[in-house]
Amino acid sequence: MMLFRSLTIGLLGACVLLLLRLDLRSRHHVVEVIAPPAIEVAPRPVATATIVDVAAGIRGDAVLGLTALQSDEHVVSVDDRPVQGMLAAAAAIGTRADGTRGFIDIEIASGSGFRRRVLMLLH
Repeated sequence: MMLFRSLTIGLLGACVLLLLRLDLRSRHHVVEVIAPPAIEVAPRPVATATIVDVAAGIRGDAVLGLTALQSDEHVVSVDDRPVQGMLAAAAAIGTRADGTRGFIDIEIASGSGFRRRVLMLLH
């Protein structure tokens, strides 16, 4: 009986030591990470493209009217060349559209900063 009690006490002691060692190993260090404040960024307006098919009989000075400009919009560039004002834009489009085939790439901007492109296909 003495042998049985000694074995039982020895096994219980071994279990307690194992539990203590596991407890010491399983302690984790807690590190608090402070994230910077979230910065709200306004979404960039997505540029859209419109394709206008221009018939062969349309005069060059009438092509600008096909872009369907809104009241707050203006032409920024024609064929990736900047233009200053609607008169210069009409002249650049008119000279490009008279008697040529191909396309005219027109970039239009609104007062709110939204930009769109109009591609005129000339026949």
